[in-house]
Amino acid sequence: MKTKLLAILILVIIAIALFLALKPHKQNPHYFAAACVMINDLGQPTSQKQFMTKLQQVIVNENASYAFDKVEFDSNSARGASKRYYALTPEQQALTRQGLTSCLKIMLPADKS
Repeated sequence: MKTKLLAILILVIIAIALFLALKPHKQNPHYFAAACVMINDLGQPTSQKQFMTKLQQVIVNENASYAFDKVEFDSNSARGASKRYYALTPEQQALTRQGLTSCLKIMLPADKS
């Protein structure tokens, strides 16, 4: 009886661990806006590595200066913003450099409601 209960408990723990490990990451839309600030203020990145470095600079500077809600740097959300930017066509990438408003229109995901 005890071994059966222990086996069920172990299976439940394994199932919860697998769920937590395999669930998709929820993208923070703040990183799309931070990417727009980065592109328009720090210049267009030349590589994905530079994109990540500059984006982290924007987040750190934002936290150091004016933000009430501090945003902890999330490399998964940063990678999501980088993937979004590099998935854009060259024409769309050029539009992102024409100001924050046009950049946000392109970078922010469409509202699915």
